[in-house]
Amino acid sequence: MNPQEKALSIQQVSLELRIPKPTLRFWEREFEGILLPLRTQGGQRRYTSEHVSIIKGIKELRGKGMPLAEIKKELNNRDQASRTHLNPSRIDSLANRLAEVVSDEVYSFFQREGLK
Repeated sequence: MNPQEKALSIQQVSLELRIPKPTLRFWEREFEGILLPLRTQGGQRRYTSEHVSIIKGIKELRGKGMPLAEIKKELNNRDQASRTHLNPSRIDSLANRLAEVVSDEVYSFFQREGLK
């Protein structure tokens, strides 16, 4: 994620795109590996412009009546095509997500061990 880019909460994305929050959560589960929002220390979802773009695509295809299984195929095809070109923003997004996961795991470890 670009350091200047502001990540949006699920509430903000819901209001901006007019998609109910439960639908966004469902799509996150349904499109596992494709739609993976960032998480705060407290576990709250944060969506980057890349996530919002994916959600807009899902909404558009659903609006055309495309079944979820077909949307998954479409998004996987797009994802594979973009992987053939090393996209710096995708690498940054992945690096940020990994850093968050590692940070959360370290924090959890210290809490469990009482080393806070």
